[in-house]
Amino acid sequence: MGADESDNHDRARRVTTSQEFVDLFESDPVKIVRQIVTGNETWVHHWDPESKVESMQWRHASSPPPRKFRTLPSAWKLMATIFWDSKGLLLIDYLPPKTTMNGQYYASLLLKLRDAIKEKRRGMLTR
Repeated sequence: MGADESDNHDRARRVTTSQEFVDLFESDPVKIVRQIVTGNETWVHHWDPESKVESMQWRHASSPPPRKFRTLPSAWKLMATIFWDSKGLLLIDYLPPKTTMNGQYYASLLLKLRDAIKEKRRGMLTR
C-alpha cells in the first residue's frame, strides 16, 4: 500500500469513526457526554515569588540590607497530565524529572487512569 493509499484509508477510517460517534451522540447526548473522558498535558513552571512581608528579616538598623536572589520562572519545570470527565477531575500525573513521555510511559498512565475511573466513577467502566 502506497503513502497516498494509506492516507486515504486513514482518512476514511476517521470519517467512519466520527460518523459512528455522531450517531451515538444523536441517540442519547446526555449519556455520551457523561462517558467522555478527556485529558491535557501542560508544563508547570516553578516560581517562588516573595512578597515584601515574606522577605522581611530581623536585623540591626545599621546592618546592610539583605541580598535577594531572584528565581527565574523557568528555574525548573515538570509536565503535568490531567484527565477529567463531566463530573470533574479524575487524575493528575506529574512526569518524573529527566523522564521522557513515550509510549511505554503513556500506556502505564492509561492504566492509572483506568484505576482512577474504577475508584471515582464506580460502574462507569464496563470494558
